[in-house]
Amino acid sequence: MSWFWEQFNNKGSWLFKIMMLNLIWIGFTLLGGIILGLFPSTISLFSVIRKWLRGETDINIFKYFTATYKDCFVRSNMVGFVLLAIGIFLSLDLYVSQKYISNFFVHLVLLFFSFLYLLTLLFFFPTFVHYDLKPLSYLKQSFLIGFIRPIQGLFVVAAFLTTATILFIAPVLILFFAGPMLAFPVMWVGNKVFRSFENTEQIM
Repeated sequence: MSWFWEQFNNKGSWLFKIMMLNLIWIGFTLLGGIILGLFPSTISLFSVIRKWLRGETDINIFKYFTATYKDCFVRSNMVGFVLLAIGIFLSLDLYVSQKYISNFFVHLVLLFFSFLYLLTLLFFFPTFVHYDLKPLSYLKQSFLIGFIRPIQGLFVVAAFLTTATILFIAPVLILFFAGPMLAFPVMWVGNKVFRSFENTEQIM
């Protein structure tokens, strides 16, 4: 019975942490007026999850999140607006291609570039919290990681789309779990990739 309660308390504690992290993520996104808050808030979300994955599970979530949010606010938005502009450009191209051009080859090329964009976008967040780079270098690094680790990249995209589908089907989960649900598999894969790079450097 004691084992059962220990497991129950442990799972309940983690559930509370995840819910609290999600609410903080939503709150700080809104604090920045969504447009200015989304990228630094999401970076902070990934940063907390990275700490958890690396065994630092007793951090003060709100304090660490707030400090990271303030520290990365300008840099993350600089890169974020570039990513946002590219995403809007690709979306408009896909719309024009589908509605007016109707050329299969052109549409296929645009879909391929859109996939590369999604891959770069997803790897951007774990890359940002792991490396200390110049703002635009994060885009290059994120793209290269997705390019040289295609299997992991496919897993990240599949996990992200699957989670997004679950949230679309059950939108009530968005309020409590959306951020960590979307971020955890991406950060988990990113953490594995970064560790493999570190091990390779040690061998060399």
